Amino acid sequence: MLRKSGVIVFPNGYRLRVSGNSFRDILQLYFFSVRYGVKIGETWKVDLDSHSVITPDGIKLSLRALDPLIFAETFLYDVHFLDFDLTGKTVIHAGAYVGETALYYASKGAEVYAFEPQPECYRIALLNLDLNPELREKITIRDWAIGTDGEVEFPDVGCNGGVSAYGNAQRRTKVRSVSISTVLKEFDIKRPNILDLDVKGAEFLVVNDEVLKEFDVIRIEYSTAINGKILGTIGELIGELRGYGFNKFRVYKHNEERSDLSEHGTLLASK
Repeated sequence: MLRKSGVIVFPNGYRLRVSGNSFRDILQLYFFSVRYGVKIGETWKVDLDSHSVITPDGIKLSLRALDPLIFAETFLYDVHFLDFDLTGKTVIHAGAYVGETALYYASKGAEVYAFEPQPECYRIALLNLDLNPELREKITIRDWAIGTDGEVEFPDVGCNGGVSAYGNAQRRTKVRSVSISTVLKEFDIKRPNILDLDVKGAEFLVVNDEVLKEFDVIRIEYSTAINGKILGTIGELIGELRGYGFNKFRVYKHNEERSDLSEHGTLLASK
């Protein structure tokens, strides 16, 4: 461990040689395997030439930003599942992180418009999309924040799934911020179907946009407070969506982190 070199042996006996450059990435893969019982080298393949891991469905993901918790949400818990076949559906996905969810939706046949404002996450998302050229054709991605039209200062820190515009950081960068209405106009999207929001508190801004009534399904990973700042309640989100014609709601936990549903969870709304 201290030398950051040698061979890491996974619980199923699979062995990977590591060096200083790959040590952290392979170690995260090891934690993913141990924590969730994933059989690396069997159900999940490793491609050392492209420094990537391949999911059982054939999606290739760079090891540069393998986040065990978030990859488990998407590929083990299947928290974004809406239907077996999304061919012909248009998905707006805000908070794309490293592109794993955009690739998931594209693998189901959807046309995806994805948005990720954190610079390092956006760079890795582009890398992941390029590792999957057939799916890449179905995905449009921009380094924009989703909220209201204008600009927002965003922490320019290392990529992680918890980065929020409400967070504190010495280095910050200005990024374009757009409303869902602007997204639909700029990309000339006539019939949006699915809105998937993971925008770390900005959902309380997004739900004020009446264009949400055009969607069939809205999925929101919500946080009612960030860094001690109260942003709203789950009841307020449901109330706004009811006003847009949504009448079926499911509120649930999407991972094993310790939080009450009044503070953090997923809200799924449909008509």
